[in-house]
Amino acid sequence: MAKRRQSQQNGAPERSSAPKGGGGDLSRHEAAAYIADMLGELKSIANGAGLTFVAYLLAMAKEEAQTVKSREE
Repeated sequence: MAKRRQSQQNGAPERSSAPKGGGGDLSRHEAAAYIADMLGELKSIANGAGLTFVAYLLAMAKEEAQTVKSREE
């Protein structure tokens, strides 16, 4: 799982770089892989903040994205 990067200015997590072109240029496989990665990071943030139900929902969404990704390989 990717580690959260901290902004040097205010300590807030930096956004991971989004796919070029707003995501419209991505295949289903690439989009699913990117979404799964982002959901993993959001789940970590939710767990760290004690938002267990939100973390659970994000985990379910990540699992679905990974399923789509594996079907597209």
